[in-house]
Amino acid sequence: MVLALYYFCGDFMDKKNIEIFYDYFDFISNHLYHEYQKTYLEGMNEAFSLLLDDKTEGDYREEDILLLREQKEKIIDIEFHPEEVRKSVQLGLLKGYKHAYLSNAQITPDTLGLFMGYLIKKLYNKRPLESILDPLVGTGNLGYSIINYLEKDIKFYGVDDNHLKCSLSRNIGDLLNIENEMFYQDTVSYYDQGFDCIVTDMPLFTDPDDYLPYKVINHHLDGLKEGGYFFSIIDNDFFEKSGSEVFKKEIDSKGHIFGLIKLSETLFKATPKSILIIRKKGVNVEPLKDFLLVDLPSFTDVHNFNNTLNQIEKWIDTREDELI
Repeated sequence: MVLALYYFCGDFMDKKNIEIFYDYFDFISNHLYHEYQKTYLEGMNEAFSLLLDDKTEGDYREEDILLLREQKEKIIDIEFHPEEVRKSVQLGLLKGYKHAYLSNAQITPDTLGLFMGYLIKKLYNKRPLESILDPLVGTGNLGYSIINYLEKDIKFYGVDDNHLKCSLSRNIGDLLNIENEMFYQDTVSYYDQGFDCIVTDMPLFTDPDDYLPYKVINHHLDGLKEGGYFFSIIDNDFFEKSGSEVFKKEIDSKGHIFGLIKLSETLFKATPKSILIIRKKGVNVEPLKDFLLVDLPSFTDVHNFNNTLNQIEKWIDTREDELI
């Protein structure tokens, strides 16, 4: 189980390929910013659209279109590993968020996405896993890091009310050869059924009287298959918000809390977070007598982190028959 998480190190990746792909969209993003006042993120999206569909969305001078196509020709014959692409794109997103004065906290850390992939792999060992939904998808880094870790053919669905992020997420998925479908709309207006798994990283919500994460979980649990798992990255004071008692009753009617993993504060120093795991009720799906409760050490504390992984492994393995 420990060896599986050494995937975090990315030893199979060619750093030169990461740099080459980054240089491709970085050149285009910077050029469109200086010549057409496009934001860096908009420039990234144009670079991806050109690579995927051989077209751009903006109205550019002919000499600039030729320049962009020259950049495309430099990389078109290079075979990139999906993680090389995802890693370079993540570096670009970090730059783009800084360029737009947005918080990098909106991008889920790689290690956290891959750790969640590890949990999903364990819990879906004997369950079908063909679809994952992120109802607050953003640019999709959480879902794509999970799917790349699992190395399975999984269709990724996402919902976001920001058009640019939705378009970026769709293009990034296509670049990674991950089948995806993105919906540009308010998440609580989206409804579909039959998802095997749901994952999301709850952004910071400041309205104490209208706590959206409660609404998101309650609404989208309806679209999860019976016995499926809903993974949410939440603030540690999640259960202390106004309306928490009502939320608990609503969740109790649809599922049960399966686990709560408190994350190391080294990951989120300003706002400590945890992973909440809810399992949906269904035929032959009974709540466990106890739920998974873990304080996760820092990923850099290898000894204690591995010991904690061993404890999680044993906890899941001893309940294997109950998790089918």
